[in-house]
Amino acid sequence: MVIIGAGFTGVSAALDLANAGLKVVILEANEVGAGASGRNGGLACSGWRHDQKWLEARMGREDARKLWLLAEDAKSDLMTRMQDFHIDADWTPGQIFAAHTPRLMQDLDEDADFMARAYGYERPKRLDREEIAQALGTSAYHGGWRDPSAGHIHPLKLLYGLMQAALIARANLHEYSRVTEVGSERGKHFAKTRTGRVLADHILLCGDGYLDGIEPDVEARVLPIGSFVLATEPLPKDSAILPEHDSVMDTRFVVNYWRKTADRRLIFGGGEKYTPNWPMDVESFVRRNLVKIYPELRSIQVTHAWGGALGITPTRLPYLHQVRPGLLSASGYSGQGVVLAPYFGRILAACVLSQHRDYDVLARMPVPHFPGGRALRWPLLTAAMSWYALRDKLP
Repeated sequence: MVIIGAGFTGVSAALDLANAGLKVVILEANEVGAGASGRNGGLACSGWRHDQKWLEARMGREDARKLWLLAEDAKSDLMTRMQDFHIDADWTPGQIFAAHTPRLMQDLDEDADFMARAYGYERPKRLDREEIAQALGTSAYHGGWRDPSAGHIHPLKLLYGLMQAALIARANLHEYSRVTEVGSERGKHFAKTRTGRVLADHILLCGDGYLDGIEPDVEARVLPIGSFVLATEPLPKDSAILPEHDSVMDTRFVVNYWRKTADRRLIFGGGEKYTPNWPMDVESFVRRNLVKIYPELRSIQVTHAWGGALGITPTRLPYLHQVRPGLLSASGYSGQGVVLAPYFGRILAACVLSQHRDYDVLARMPVPHFPGGRALRWPLLTAAMSWYALRDKLP
């Protein structure tokens, strides 16, 4: 059993498969946590990147409901795994969705009403302009909703905890073993690195935005983009910013998101790059979005600034697919991977074990090829993002 990628998906799959008694080999191009699973902002969200009305319109009510229940199961499963394997990942409940225009506040209200009426999901609490200003410590937003069942986490602590559990279960980890090719011969699959090959009955592709050049079908649907984050020095104990330690994401298409750490640092993600040319100065690139929301932090010391690749799809839905018998892939979480990726790893493991849990409905999610092929997908996506940037400025 070969797993390519030691992020949330791959490590979670390895844990289940090793506990089931399979011999598991994990091939990681760099080190554990070097990809999106270790570099993300730590927001653990409810649902999907699209609301349930969007999913119902494209997949039908029955499949959309199954997807909602699956996302809820993924949240519960994450809590259970942390408890079962004694993983202290600084879990903090509470997530605020902040509307940056009155029009989008109306959209949030309509969505919350629909979820309460059609799905019985009544956990979120509405925040008016005054309430959200108090909750965030800024007057930059027109209102929002607070979901107490979502929250935030220290992603690297979560990943290391899952990895330790997988190693205890006798999974074999090989870091700095970049896979350059996968293929089949004489009824077996192989994964080739610069120094050798591994033969297996099954291969799981779990590299998300780091799978370029390995499998054309996945590459045609999952595009790596750059996402960037900074961490500040600890905020004062009496700071008005996030007094209840909620995590936050706003309604911009290129989302701003932030949270406070256990030691009161502000983790802020704001800005993406849809071309291979990433910013030379990550701190300045992200800070310009931070100060639009918190101008008083213009001079705060930034202790860390970093970026990395994450996988997106044209519809922002994950791509779960059997490329061919024995070769499965899950990637393209589009910013929702903290909750979904560990659960998708479990689904891949179930498929290997012939249990096929939830595979069918996930495989039906609409994830087309990016238009333009490999040569044109970057410029076409950049043009589309420019349109969304202009839309975000409309009232």
